[in-house]
This record gives sequence, structure tokens and C-alpha cells, in this order.
Amino acid sequence: MSKSTKIRNIIPDKQFKTEMAQTVLPYLQSICQSGYISVTESGGRLYYETYRPAAPVGAVVISHGFCESAEKYKEVIYYFTLAGYEVYLAEHRGHGRSFRETAHPNMVHISDFNNYVKDLHTFLYKIVKPSSSGIPLYLYAHSMGGAIGALYLETYPDTFDKAILSAPMLAISMCPFPVPCARAWGHLMLRLHRDETYAPGQHPFIPGGKFEDSCSSCPERFYYYQEKKEALPLFQNSGSSYGWVYHSLNTCRFITQKRNCEKIEVPILVFRSINDGVVNPSGIFRFIKNTPSARLRNVNGSRHEIYNSPVSVLEAYYQKIFNFLTET
Repeated sequence: MSKSTKIRNIIPDKQFKTEMAQTVLPYLQSICQSGYISVTESGGRLYYETYRPAAPVGAVVISHGFCESAEKYKEVIYYFTLAGYEVYLAEHRGHGRSFRETAHPNMVHISDFNNYVKDLHTFLYKIVKPSSSGIPLYLYAHSMGGAIGALYLETYPDTFDKAILSAPMLAISMCPFPVPCARAWGHLMLRLHRDETYAPGQHPFIPGGKFEDSCSSCPERFYYYQEKKEALPLFQNSGSSYGWVYHSLNTCRFITQKRNCEKIEVPILVFRSINDGVVNPSGIFRFIKNTPSARLRNVNGSRHEIYNSPVSVLEAYYQKIFNFLTET
């Protein structure tokens, strides 16, 4: 049986910027703490934020997506905290205010995808668990963060009580390149020590991004963050290295293998956008098939960033999320 959580009204599309400035940000600032945590022996640090409302019913750890930052999730954090959940978010290495593995300021590069999982584990056991002791712990993970989250669930199956994967990156759309060719080319570039160069189609940050080319289906939400991205260079992640692509492709294949999916024991709610042009749905379908505890929900009227959709999509999206978290 379930105890449904009725969420408060979703911020209207046309009033989004005003409501964020006048209501959301002041409230979140009143319950926010931020800092840095060291995750490498050489001193690499992750920037993190915590939000702790009074009398929490649970804690949500957010694993953000490719080229994103904590700033992009303020609306998501707002709804979780209003519903009584503590929220914890660390910006992944190579993103936002966290350290980078490359000197390229806009490039997302990784030498080993498992480093993301190690970072998340360190964040959980140094920051999250000591602060949220005694309440249920949940994962909310989008896109690349969904791949990190799924791999974490396979590596440490006893940490979270439930998980939500929103448009998870479990297979990458590489059109027009077949995935085996992309993987082979990436491996060659690693052998040539060119893994820290932009992959085909990737490039440094270019101002003036257009909604029509974005992963959002709500222009007001898209331009709200785009303004912040253009104003702060640390938010201007914009493209991947050969190394990131190569390691990500290998990780997607690893995550969706049956022997790895079967390690997951906790209930998982997976959202797939019908109009997603970033992740290939084949990976999500394999994951669902091979993970007995996972269930799939398809979303119409949204692009890749389901959480950046219009109100008409978000109302049902969040209702499903809170119903899932409260059901027993």
C-alpha cells in the first residue's frame, strides 16, 4: 500500500524566473549549507550543497548529468525539500566548482568512469550519512548521473533504500557513428595519448545557446539556467573528450549486463522520455529487463531533461516520484 504525497503547485512556466528569484532561492538559501570535500590523495575537491528542512522524512542524494551543476537543480531541490526531504548534491569532478582532470576549462574528461562512483561513495560516507542518520536514503539521478547512480547501486547495493533514474545514460546515441566504431576510435585515441582532445562534434563553450537546440522542453526553464551559465565560466562545461566518450560507452555496456543488474536489490523507478535525442533507449530497455526491482515509466511531451519540462509534464512526473518514495 502507499501513502501518497501531494506536492504543492509546480511553478508556472511563464512565472518561472520571477518565482525562482522571489520565492525559491530565498527559501533554499535559508536551509542551505555548502562546502568542499577532498576525494583524491592529490587534493582534488568536490563542491557540495546540503538542504535540511525541519523534521525530515527522508534524504535524497542528487547525481546530476553531463555538463550540469548544482545550480541547475534548484527547482528539483525545492520540491523535494517542500515535501520534507533533506537534499544532498555534490558536483561531479570536471563540473561546476569541483576539480577537473584536464586543463581545458569547458571540457568534460574522465580517466576512469569508476572515479565518479568513488567520489559519490566518499561524499555519502563523509557528508550524507553522518547528517541523515536514522532516516531513509534515496537516490535521484539524471542522464550521466543516472549511469553513475546505476553503477553505484551495482557496486554498493546496500546503501540506498530506493532510487529514481531520470532519462539515465545507459546507452548513448552516437549517430551517425555505430557504437563499436566509436569505441574502437576512442581506444585508438587513448593509445595515441589524445584522450584529452574534443571528440567529434564536441567543442568549447559558445554563448547564445538556443532553446530549439536544447535538451529542455520548456523555454522559460532553459533560458533561466542559460543566463547563469553564460554569466559564470565555471558553469560553462560544453563538450566531452575522447576519453570521456570511450569510458562512458564501456561503462554503459557494463551496467546493463544481466550479471551486474542482478546485484541491485532496491526498488528503482526509471523514467524514459519518448522524445529523448541524447540517450539511446536500448540501454534503458536492457536495464529494465535485467533488473527485477526496476520499473519503467514513459514520459510524453518532454525532451531529455524531463525535470526541465513544462508544468503539464512536471505535475505527473513529480506525483509519480513522490508516490514511489512513500509507497511501502
